[in-house]
Amino acid sequence: MPSPLPALQPEAAPAPRRCILVTGSTRGIGRAIAQRLAARGDLVGVHGRSLESAERTAQEIGGGATGFAADFSDPEASRRLVDSFVARAGRIDGLVNNAGGGRAVAFRGLTLDGWRETFRVNLESALTASQAAYVVMRKQKSGAIVNIASISAHGAGGWMGADYAASKAALVSMTKSLALEAARFGIRCNAVSPGLVETDMTAALTEENRAALRIPLGRLARPEEVAGVVAFLLSEDSSYLTGQVLHADGGLWMSS
Repeated sequence: MPSPLPALQPEAAPAPRRCILVTGSTRGIGRAIAQRLAARGDLVGVHGRSLESAERTAQEIGGGATGFAADFSDPEASRRLVDSFVARAGRIDGLVNNAGGGRAVAFRGLTLDGWRETFRVNLESALTASQAAYVVMRKQKSGAIVNIASISAHGAGGWMGADYAASKAALVSMTKSLALEAARFGIRCNAVSPGLVETDMTAALTEENRAALRIPLGRLARPEEVAGVVAFLLSEDSSYLTGQVLHADGGLWMSS
């Protein structure tokens, strides 16, 4: 007699979509991160200062991306942003603290008001967003946070100024502190320190300026290259990494 046919195995249920909020994601590195995550099936929260800009970007990205607005000149706004995202998505599996900025100011020209504003946007908003996400992730017993720092965090501020460098150095320190505390709850926290990236902030660099940087790989990064590193840190491929800082700088850090 012919052998019986093997029993059909039930198809595995598709993995649930991960819910990830990316701050400062209407342009540049943040937008590239949101695009990368949406393309692999994640439900992505796109954040901008104006709801119109965030919703337009989310529509352009597609894949279930949703727009949210918050002005991080008030650091508490980032806490409310996370709460709004969780209310909409039902959970938060990943948070990318990408929002930030700065401008070149000579040390002698720094003011306390300017210094504090840089810290509000680059550090304090990441602090309050991370605290809000951490509360939810602890209940879930899972989650990943990625902070976008800078090569400036690891040395002199250079062309970005002392306030920017100090705020990003503090962000790296905060990353490690949270990573140590959150690990026992199954939550990971890492950082990415990009070098020079082709964004609005570097558009003014001349070819002479670029050559003077002496980047070992010979060019600035593309935003999607930084996005790939962030996507890795949010994935199961990095499930045993926490408290780490990955330099996405074309080798600039090792040659400086």
